[in-house]
This record gives sequence, structure tokens and C-alpha cells, in this order.
Amino acid sequence: MIFVTRQSPSVLDALEQTGTYTVKKEYVTDKYTTITYHYEPLYRMLTSMARHYIDIPEELLYPVWLSPENTDAIPPSDDAVFLRLDIPEGKYILANDECWDHMINHVYFPLDKSDETAHEAELARYGISSPSALISGNAGNFYPLLKQKVLKSWERVFTVKPQDPSRVVGLCWELKREWLI
Repeated sequence: MIFVTRQSPSVLDALEQTGTYTVKKEYVTDKYTTITYHYEPLYRMLTSMARHYIDIPEELLYPVWLSPENTDAIPPSDDAVFLRLDIPEGKYILANDECWDHMINHVYFPLDKSDETAHEAELARYGISSPSALISGNAGNFYPLLKQKVLKSWERVFTVKPQDPSRVVGLCWELKREWLI
């Protein structure tokens, strides 16, 4: 499948020099600086869930984000290069970026509007005013089944298609020089 990704020029350098590129923890730390503590466990969770669908070597923990669209779908940046890649089946997985947004915000990812309404009603019944309190607050300690429901909903990142087709993203855990177009 053809993908486009916006990366630091060092990614292209690594591909040209070594033939491969993988995301290392220090790259995540450099990108997110003071909020790394928030993103790093989410990336590890995303990788763990993806391992149910594709083979990812154990040492690879952080994905490369890809767009199945053209470069118009990715905002430009002065300090980045666009890579167009033809990635073989089994080396990538398609994901729902809407669900990823819910994961980042520590909230439930509903199947549909009625599921969302039912979940909101359940939170109200328990007096939980902040939907993220089950994961990022203390509410999950008091309502562990609700917390598990939220965490389980995040597995939909790979199984539920987004309402908006432009919210489909690709993930892979290694780039190879021979995939460059």
C-alpha cells in the first residue's frame, strides 16, 4: 500500500545510510518533552494492541505514523521531509485516528451515537462529571469495571472504521529503504 509520512530529515538519512529506521524512546521524549509521560504509555499500549493483528518485533515499541493519502493530507513543516513509501502487506496496520484522539484524551470510544449516549448516562448515574476521570483521575479506583470498559473501547482503534475516511491512518514500526518511492 502507498503511504506518505512527514519526518525529520534524519529519518531519510538513516534510511539512506543504514537501510532501516525505527522510532526510539529518545525520539518520543524529544518530540513530547514535558508531556512524554502522557504519550509514551499510550504508544506502548497501541503497539501491544497492534501485535494482535501484525507481527511486530518485541524491541519495537513506537510506531511511525503514515497517511494513506497524498501529502495534502499532512500539514507542511519547514524542518521536515515527506517520504512516499510502498509498504508491503503485513508490515503496516490501518488505524482509526478518531479512536486515537479518544485514547489521548483518556475517554471512552463509542461504537455509535447510541453507545455514546448510554455511556454518558452511565457516567451520570455514578456521578462522574469528567469522562476522563476513570483513567486520569481517581474515579477508576472506585469504578474499576467502568475503567476497564474505557480501556477495552480503545481496542477499536484497529477494528472500527472512522466516520470520516480521512481519519484512517497507517502505522508501521520499521521503515525500509527499499520501500521508498
